[in-house]
Amino acid sequence: MANSNLQKVGRVMVKNGTYKDKDGNEKTRWHEIGIMLATPHHSQLCIKLHANGFGEGQFASVFYDDDKKPNFIDKEPLGGRQVDDIAPEDIPF
Repeated sequence: MANSNLQKVGRVMVKNGTYKDKDGNEKTRWHEIGIMLATPHHSQLCIKLHANGFGEGQFASVFYDDDKKPNFIDKEPLGGRQVDDIAPEDIPF
């Protein structure tokens, strides 16, 4: 799954125990098992799992539940910037 439109948007973590901080508060210890990637409007998501003792890393596709799909129309692309409207006469064809 090599899509140049995919950008890292998060980390995939699993709870890996607990520890006590210097004040004695119990904290969760996390272990990263992969990263989450998305297209600019998050219309496609996937998870890249890191390599482990069972083999090379794998990609896993993520599918939205029908009633949970985000409204892609109102979203700005990741790292996007506002672009002024283009007048039809400015198009060179």
